[in-house]
Amino acid sequence: MRGVGAMLRPAARGAWNLNQRRDVSSWLAWWFPKTPAKSVVALKTPIKVELVAGKTYRWCVCGRSKKQPFCDGSHFFQRTGLSPLKFKAQETRMVALCTCKATQKPPYCDGTHRSEQVQKAEVGSPL
Repeated sequence: MRGVGAMLRPAARGAWNLNQRRDVSSWLAWWFPKTPAKSVVALKTPIKVELVAGKTYRWCVCGRSKKQPFCDGSHFFQRTGLSPLKFKAQETRMVALCTCKATQKPPYCDGTHRSEQVQKAEVGSPL
């Protein structure tokens, strides 16, 4: 018994491949939009966590994770076009990680959550 590809004429096989590429690109565009969504305010205060030396963490950039301040994959399933910030702890210590997503020193809190703009914003809304 011959496979499906062997049964198609060469021209028909080439046309199928072109359509397949188009379908793949539209699928990718659906899951990975060209214009990323804006991060949303997850909380208006930082979260203190103990980082362990040598361990790699994924800080939530989008603000949609239910496991703040870390990523739970919500950015992917909500098709934000954003990705988590992956970082490795250099030493074991307590740190304050940003949850307002407006810090200038990600993933660490720089006090931006105290600004009027963040304090007036609704939790779950972009700045």
